[in-house]
Amino acid sequence: MSTMLHKLSKEMGIKESELVSQSVKAYIRSELGKIESQLYLLYHKYKIKSIQELEHAIKKGEVVESDVLDDLTKIDYLESEKIKMMNFFRDVR
Repeated sequence: MSTMLHKLSKEMGIKESELVSQSVKAYIRSELGKIESQLYLLYHKYKIKSIQELEHAIKKGEVVESDVLDDLTKIDYLESEKIKMMNFFRDVR
């Protein structure tokens, strides 16, 4: 791997560390895109813009919690993954 990294960095004319950094950022952007796509589909399904709106609809009795529990759990997980990925992206140098 390190030989390939060295060869590629020489070919592209950039430092290995910069190549790694840009590769990690590209990977994180890709993962964020997947997460945001899944969130969009779930939000669209319930015509909401946030998990708070779905929780509010549950409290108001507009939707039954047991009917949306799986999606609510998935939204919560995806939101936490999104935050984690955004923090990773911010920390990449």
